[in-house]
Amino acid sequence: MIPSYVTRLPTGHETGTYLALDIGGSTLRVCAVELLGQGQVKVTEVKHLITDTLRSSSTIVFFDWIADTIAELYALLPEETRDETAPPLAMGVSWSFPLDQTGISKGTILRMGKGFTLAGIDGQDLASLFLEAFKRKNIRVIVTAIINDTIGAMVAHAYSNPQTRVGFIYGTGVNAAYAEKVSRIIKLNIAEWQEDMGTEMLLNTEIDIFGNESYLPITRFDRALDANHAQPGFQPYEKMMSGAYLGELTRLVAIDLIHEKELFDGHIPLLLNTPWSFLTAHMSEIEKFSKDDFQLIISHITKLLQFTDGYQPNENDINIFLDICCMVSTRAAGLAAAAMIAIIEQQTFEPNDAIVIGVNGTTFEMYPRMPERIHEALEQWYGKEKAKCIRLELARDGGSIGAALVAMLYQEG
Repeated sequence: MIPSYVTRLPTGHETGTYLALDIGGSTLRVCAVELLGQGQVKVTEVKHLITDTLRSSSTIVFFDWIADTIAELYALLPEETRDETAPPLAMGVSWSFPLDQTGISKGTILRMGKGFTLAGIDGQDLASLFLEAFKRKNIRVIVTAIINDTIGAMVAHAYSNPQTRVGFIYGTGVNAAYAEKVSRIIKLNIAEWQEDMGTEMLLNTEIDIFGNESYLPITRFDRALDANHAQPGFQPYEKMMSGAYLGELTRLVAIDLIHEKELFDGHIPLLLNTPWSFLTAHMSEIEKFSKDDFQLIISHITKLLQFTDGYQPNENDINIFLDICCMVSTRAAGLAAAAMIAIIEQQTFEPNDAIVIGVNGTTFEMYPRMPERIHEALEQWYGKEKAKCIRLELARDGGSIGAALVAMLYQEG
């Protein structure tokens, strides 16, 4: 659980233009987010790939390049937004690297990883590096907030729906954020918050790293996947349910049945023969077909899996393979729902309060019936009547809209 230092949420009525910077292992995005009120936004974006040369350059060279990209965006803005007499534009930063954060815009950079070897960056204050680069490049921008994408997703969705109580990332990875009372956050320096103990702060749960065999329904296929992963023992929960892993879990189950000659009469198709070759996108593609047109499903799966020895799957093969895909994805939905339930139970709601969960990520958005399956799991826990109060809504990009909103909320400290 990581404190975000975000203790405010938007109402949906705010207006104005604010900047966001979203940086990850391979891409830099800078955005101007125009808040239009009534939960509406307009986004102008400049995006660049981060080259290997930049990853191994000096801190000054890297942050000057970022400043140049912001200047590129700045030039696209209307004249009134670039008014030299107006205060500097507030910017929120979504920083996807280790950071020891001690305030809404304060944080010491830890070892970056992801192939970055910037000379002199470890131990530096992130906001100060931006400020110095902006001075060198004469850019009128100030960093007012540093967040991660999960906090951003929750804040972004709160702008369009102020009833939002949970932010959830469900794509290749998984994470969640929610509002917790300051008095219960043990990682804070409580002495600094004595007058605000009843205040709620958004928490980045880092729920992906939770879990162990004492309560997770870990199978031999989960263990096999973990044993062949670059980081065995790390992120057990995420490995059971995120988009990065569902395809491989399906492949492992299928291979086991093939070896037992319970599937494809023992014939291993090309796409299942190599670890990590069968993707969650392939499962999604298969599950989107209607069973009403079974011949089309047989044709599609046969072509997709590539039986180089000429084997032709029969109807029983296809039903078994469909069942594997469905079981793996349905379990994933149940595990996502379990995390949501844990976070809901951590908060206090009146009996008929709407509980809005803003969810961002391709597994939630693109996988067939994933929102419905998650809600079915919520119904199993709460019962249909109470589960009606829980609304899963597609959340917008936290790295841009969310970061800009937090920048707006804290532009005056």
